[in-house]
Amino acid sequence: MCLPTKVSGRAIQSVATAIGNLLCFNFGIMFGITPAHMALYESETRTPLNEVTDPAGTAWLTGYLFLSAAIGALVSGVLALRIGPKSVLLWSGLLQIFGWFCIHFGFDIVHIYASRMFTGVAAGAAFVVLPIFINEISETREKAARLTFTIELWRTMGILLGFVLSYYVPYDLVNIVGCAVSFVFTMSFPFVQESPHFYMRNENVACLEKSLRWYRGIRDIDDREKPEYLSELAEFKAEMKSLGKNIGSAPMSQSYIVRLIFVSLLLTVCAKLSGVFVELNYAADFLGRTGYSTETNYVILATAQCVGALLARLVGPRLPRKLLLCLSSLMSAAAVIALALFKQFGQDWMLGACCERYLPIILLAIQLLFVSFGLYPLAAVVSSEVLPTKLHDVLYSLASAFSWLLLFGMIEAFNAVKTSVAPGLVLYLWVFAGASIFVGLISLPLLPETRNRRASAVQRELGYVDDGGVAKGSAITNGHIATHI
Repeated sequence: MCLPTKVSGRAIQSVATAIGNLLCFNFGIMFGITPAHMALYESETRTPLNEVTDPAGTAWLTGYLFLSAAIGALVSGVLALRIGPKSVLLWSGLLQIFGWFCIHFGFDIVHIYASRMFTGVAAGAAFVVLPIFINEISETREKAARLTFTIELWRTMGILLGFVLSYYVPYDLVNIVGCAVSFVFTMSFPFVQESPHFYMRNENVACLEKSLRWYRGIRDIDDREKPEYLSELAEFKAEMKSLGKNIGSAPMSQSYIVRLIFVSLLLTVCAKLSGVFVELNYAADFLGRTGYSTETNYVILATAQCVGALLARLVGPRLPRKLLLCLSSLMSAAAVIALALFKQFGQDWMLGACCERYLPIILLAIQLLFVSFGLYPLAAVVSSEVLPTKLHDVLYSLASAFSWLLLFGMIEAFNAVKTSVAPGLVLYLWVFAGASIFVGLISLPLLPETRNRRASAVQRELGYVDDGGVAKGSAITNGHIATHI
């Protein structure tokens, strides 16, 4: 991609991230259209398929989406190391195109299942690899954190657009919008350079220099003599020599690895168990006849998510990570606990008709706002700042796959739990509250503060030290290089 000489490296990184975030945006659209299209496929008069599908058949739409996302997350971390994060994201974009084509040209529920599976694999890979890509192209950890916060914003905007399109736009036009977003990504992202870290791992000096110049906004020959660029390039080459000679890696203690695995699972699994996807998919069941119309309720909840993600993008990078994680988790838990108590005992409170009608949607919107404000985006941000680079790709991939599988189980068990287990929906709400409380309380003693701290300080707090008390780890740390830790 030929860029003007005045474009800064920071602008280039933002543009590359925005193009990559179209994958998360497109997944949001696919997820957002699912609740409305489930009712459409079950309708005798409005179904676009050859045959009407029963509720048991449509219930698998979201299930296949999350099950395939687990598969995408499982393999994407290793693929990012082998073929590069950019290549993984490109393949994800192609899979999303196939997904939208399956909807547009499909005439059987099997074709719709296939669309969710293609999109799910792409989304599972994108949510794992995109934070990796952002961290590897960014100059510093703080810049990487700011860009990573945008992933949640794009995801929530996609879900909001999906609800709006599914309820207020004809079926065929929705698919065209999805294909258009995929087309924009597919035509733009190939011009983005691969991560310089990938070329360093493959000892490709020429491509490393080209990629680094591209992401640092260096276009003129004279700019190649800038001290900042030369210093960063020298550090890359030094690290390349260390990798070639198998230097710089230290054995990790079992307790340290166990703690890292626990941290990764804590953040990624509890973010999924906070209830965002289950509540949005089954909002009609959680709210019943309260609030407004079904369409308006979905749009309100999706808008609350967007507001939380926007606040996270604006103020999140400036706040201490532990404070934001604890505050957002406990506030979201308080809202969902209030909703659970209201659904179980609200008829005895005599709050009045108006309060009984609108309180559930207000509480649910508050919970989704706080989850998007801190808990969900921080799962990617803190993981990238806590985990050493050589473990981050694999551990984050495995933790994401496990969390998607848990989410798949919760989605598929929803109808059975709702009808056969007392108190039904309230049980799910208590699970969501428990996950959020667990994160809020355990994050204070367990997680180190990562904002504005060197990787060495974070690793010392996690317990990764040698006999001399010096923290060790990969010299490449979350989008920038430290020559020694």
